[in-house]
Formats: sequence, C-alpha cells, structure tokens
Amino acid sequence: MKIDGIDPVQLNKIHDQTQKAVVQESHKQDPKQKQQDKVLAREQRVLEWENTYMEELEDAVEKVNITAETFNIGLRFRIHEESERIMVQVVNLKDNEVIKEIPPEKLLNVVAQIQNIIGLFIDTRR
Repeated sequence: MKIDGIDPVQLNKIHDQTQKAVVQESHKQDPKQKQQDKVLAREQRVLEWENTYMEELEDAVEKVNITAETFNIGLRFRIHEESERIMVQVVNLKDNEVIKEIPPEKLLNVVAQIQNIIGLFIDTRR
C-alpha cells in the first residue's frame, strides 16, 4: 500500500536507517573517557594484586619464622613496613639479642625515604 506516493517498504528502510544512527550516536563514548576507564581498571587490578601479594608474603614470613623457631635456628624474617622489603635478623637465642640484620634496617629506612621523595616528585608533576 502506498501512502502519498511512498512505498511502505521504502518508508521502513528510511525509518530503520534513522533509528540506527540515533542509537549509534548515543552509544559513542569520548575517547579520553575510554582511556581513563582503562587506566582506572588497570590500577584497580594492580591494587588487588598488591594486596594479595602482601597477604601471601606476610603468611610466608610467619611460616618461615615458626619453622626457624621449631629447629632452634636464630633467624627472624621481617617485612620492613615502610619499604615493604624482606629483612633477616640473626638472633642470639639465649638473650633474644639481634646480632645482625640483612639488609640493615637503617638502609631500608633510607630506601623508604627515597621512595617517598620520588613519589612526591611524580605526584607534583601531574
């Protein structure tokens, strides 16, 4: 059936084409927003991995310490909180005195301070 000289088939084709264009435009996203979403997703995955890694590392250090105590070995494993690095302490078991630290805690404190300074430089440039 023709209405005012327009074939309904042609009318439907025109209608479909105009509908698709409107739908496609509404789903377009700003390329910068897409990039920001990707970066945020990547950062979220890294944070989740870091949390999992630290939990597993703390568990492993605890198990090593228990094993060392069981065999009466004078070694203590710790995670330096600020630098998040592992350190080993050689301990005199009689009086619980630390004989040697590998690496020394003072050195790890310096490493942590350097990391903080580098972080300040990077954060101020953003």
